[in-house]
Amino acid sequence: MGCIIQVVGKKDTGKTSAIERAVKILKEKGYSVAVVKHSHHEIDIQGKDTYRFWEAGSDIVIFNDSKCVMFYRCNLNLLYLLPVDIILVEGYKDLELGKKIEIHNPTEVDEISRKIVSEAENCNKECNLIINGKKVECDDPLTVLLYNLLNYLKIRELKIES
Repeated sequence: MGCIIQVVGKKDTGKTSAIERAVKILKEKGYSVAVVKHSHHEIDIQGKDTYRFWEAGSDIVIFNDSKCVMFYRCNLNLLYLLPVDIILVEGYKDLELGKKIEIHNPTEVDEISRKIVSEAENCNKECNLIINGKKVECDDPLTVLLYNLLNYLKIRELKIES
């Protein structure tokens, strides 16, 4: 269900700015959006509690204040399960994760952000899910997650018996 659009380019070419503008426009249009940022820097700070839990071997560490951050040793295949309409990826130039858009310099930010929005709007976001014999709207994150998981695993029919 989620469309994946990669924005690639060298350092300081405007990737973050283009994605930021596209996110604002897509949110105004009612889309749910996730952004994945490739970085060579650590986000967790050595010595802090979350870092210590991670180093101790925890499989998942969740930090929750007014926002929620989850640290998880993840495989990029999990992108296909995210319960959103559109997934924007900054970086991972050497990987083929989705539609790839390259930016060369900051003067292209407006053009690239418009291109991202256009690609997102034209992407197939259809969700056909039948549960207990009834077509279900994919209007909540858990239903979208279920749809994405079944679709990713190429499961067309599933029956659970008690």
